[in-house]
Amino acid sequence: MSSPAESLASHEPEIKEEDDNSTSKNSHSSSADGTNGSSKKHKPGPTAGKKPSAEVLQRRKEGRIKAAATIAQNLKKTGIGRFEEQNGFGLTSVQAIPLINQKNYFTEYLRKDEQISFVRSWRAEKLQQSNVIIKKTEASVEADDAQNGETTNFDDFDLNNIEAEMNQKKANQLVEDEDDEDDEEENESEEIREEKAKIGHDVIVIHPGSSYIRIGRATDAVPKTIPTVIAVPRHDSTNSTNGTTKRGSRQLHHNKKQEPRPKREILADGEVFFNDSFDEIKNVVTKNFKARMRYYKRRILPNSRETAANYNKKQESEKIPDHNDPYKKEWIDVESPEYHSKRFFVGEDALKLPLAPGKFDSFKLRYPIINGNFNEFSDDYSSPQEILGDIANIVGDSLESMDIRNLSQLKTILIIPDLYDKQYIEAWVDILFKFVGFGRVGIIQESVAATFGAGASCACVVDVGAHTTSISCVDEGMVINDSRVVLNYGGDQVTECFIKLLLESSFPYREIDLGSRVDDWELAQTLKHSFATFQDADIAVQLYNFYKRKPFETTEKFEFKVFDEVMLAPLGYFYPEFFQIGEQPQSIPSLASSRKPEHINVNIKRLFSPSTDQYTGKPDNPSSRSQISLKTRTTYADMNEDDLLMRLCELKGTSTDSDPVGTAAAEAEAAEAGLTNLRHVPLEKAIIESITNAGLSTDLNKIKKLYDNLLIVGGGFAKISGYDLILSDRINIWRPKFLSSSSLDEILDYVNSEIKKTEELRKELTKELKVSKQETPEQNLDEIQLTEKDLESIDQQAQVRLDLDYIDGINEQGSVLTVNVLPPPREFDPEMLTWKGGSVYSRLKVVNEMWITSNDWEVLESRCIYYKSLFNY
Repeated sequence: MSSPAESLASHEPEIKEEDDNSTSKNSHSSSADGTNGSSKKHKPGPTAGKKPSAEVLQRRKEGRIKAAATIAQNLKKTGIGRFEEQNGFGLTSVQAIPLINQKNYFTEYLRKDEQISFVRSWRAEKLQQSNVIIKKTEASVEADDAQNGETTNFDDFDLNNIEAEMNQKKANQLVEDEDDEDDEEENESEEIREEKAKIGHDVIVIHPGSSYIRIGRATDAVPKTIPTVIAVPRHDSTNSTNGTTKRGSRQLHHNKKQEPRPKREILADGEVFFNDSFDEIKNVVTKNFKARMRYYKRRILPNSRETAANYNKKQESEKIPDHNDPYKKEWIDVESPEYHSKRFFVGEDALKLPLAPGKFDSFKLRYPIINGNFNEFSDDYSSPQEILGDIANIVGDSLESMDIRNLSQLKTILIIPDLYDKQYIEAWVDILFKFVGFGRVGIIQESVAATFGAGASCACVVDVGAHTTSISCVDEGMVINDSRVVLNYGGDQVTECFIKLLLESSFPYREIDLGSRVDDWELAQTLKHSFATFQDADIAVQLYNFYKRKPFETTEKFEFKVFDEVMLAPLGYFYPEFFQIGEQPQSIPSLASSRKPEHINVNIKRLFSPSTDQYTGKPDNPSSRSQISLKTRTTYADMNEDDLLMRLCELKGTSTDSDPVGTAAAEAEAAEAGLTNLRHVPLEKAIIESITNAGLSTDLNKIKKLYDNLLIVGGGFAKISGYDLILSDRINIWRPKFLSSSSLDEILDYVNSEIKKTEELRKELTKELKVSKQETPEQNLDEIQLTEKDLESIDQQAQVRLDLDYIDGINEQGSVLTVNVLPPPREFDPEMLTWKGGSVYSRLKVVNEMWITSNDWEVLESRCIYYKSLFNY
């Protein structure tokens, strides 16, 4: 029997364990079978890793609080603690904001139509219109009820009864008026046609150009064509010392003998000489012209040029009295009471002023638009407000002459270039809102308008104007951006070249001056439109006549003969060096007092600042891959076969739209050198470039459709007879054979496979060479550097070698893509086709969502165009 001390020692561990776990045991004091849980002892096992109970966690929390209080007490004793309650200085005065949980974070900003002001305004307007219609309907119903002696409330209407009543009335009417059914249908269709004709009556379509602005209602058959010129008074200050004016010195300046344009030299034998380069390119054009004549079995009589020149040398003018001149031009007398109060003259009236040097110089002509943009480099303008004011006066005076008033209630469609300048577009919209006073403005691109006018969904539009030639491919109402091209020549260059050729052929009016005399320029334009042709059968020595009309002088009649000059001059479209743009001062009246962009120093400050991105500061005008290629002289028509196929594979499926700002900036850097190149790009090569890039950006199968739908608009090229045949011939001559085949997809697939094989071979050669240079087997191959000699060796062994014979076999399996020039629909004037397309577009229902209101423009300005245009502005 043990002693009490031993018994106490033996039970001590049990007592301690019981004390430590008293809480846990008490909580489980009773088991399911009624036994006392306090008799169970803690045994290590699987249950040891269970989550602590709430009581244990609470004791631990209290322990941490006591420890923190102890630490704080010790810090207080040592004097290094921070106590905000005593000194009042907090860690920060800004309340801490918890971080956003990205899993629960989202925004609806600009994701709903209701958040866009344009949509809200449009819906409010539609709701207002519907309310007006409902009120009118209610008023008409009440009037009918009052007439029938009945009062009906809309709330009492039963839709079933109304439908049954309408069906019964319809059946009775069919029975009673069966004989008159056809007459009623005809009358109803006439009413519908009248209503449709009224649609668009409140829309004015404006198509601005370098030489003319075409304006008219959308319901008009043809627009009114206004020359883009304005005559303004000369502001000459008076010299207070001697009472004389500067006008006298200006008259002395005019009286000096000025050198006529085009600049020429008269030789001793009376022959006209321009420069050596003109004679060289003339010989080239003549040689190709004779080759074409031989190909088409056209016979050329020998010495035909000499025959025409000898006849012209002997010709003298014939005086025509005014009463025998049926087309006598009526000059405007500024001193008459009718015109005495006019501040300016616009369009045809400006060209009727007798602006003869030394005789009448109180007015001067200004041309606010040149080369499809503002004439900001001219000495006639010193501020952008003068240019905008002239345009506003031209448009406003033209609308007034057409008896179009209440402009705030009218809408206007502005037709803009495809490769536009944003400053130009925004300035035009600003003019139409603030200076002219239209209520709403809509925008459409020229090529899209041309396809609407021609009724073609897919076409390559070639617009040859007075100063520029633009080419764009349109697919389903959208311009393919990489296909846009603008060339720096047009119909006016053909006019100047034609006069040069006539002067070399002893033209009887030897004093013709295209630089300072508007009447001489109009005469040259008349001669070009009357005699220029592409018809091979019309080339022969032919006799013509013309009338020279000048202010304050009697009309003179001349007879002259021409030979091949009528075809050599328009052939300059395919030999642009013939125009000699930039090699001598321009002789066009609209350019006589202007400096064209290619003639100016880039350091000269422009009146309009270039458009730039508001975030990066880089140019943000739209760019085009075709335009950049033409500036850098890397056209497809001039490449050899290997380079062409590699270039096509590189660009297939890519587009410049991915980085428009960066591409525009790169284009702006090369703009100065590119302007010179654009003056020397033939028309057929530019068309090939445009169509090919359109297919590479979208689908190569569209190339066939684009070549089959060439649409020529504008008066510079389409007004010359025979233009379709010669354009097709020139495209077929310069188009590479691979771009002429329908098997282009299969050819590029083969080239891509060869490129991949070469890349794999390059990787293998590089790995083998690095392995041979390994110092230890553990050395990483990426750390081994190859010398330039090694890289050259790899390049020589891993070159893409194309089997051109195999490619020719693939090419022969396909068909040749035909070139088809679309004729104007219903023999419509090609000059008016773009305007007509704008009038068709303005009468579509979708345009109701495209109108920009004056309030929208005042608030958002250029951002309105982004939301309200079909193209990506």
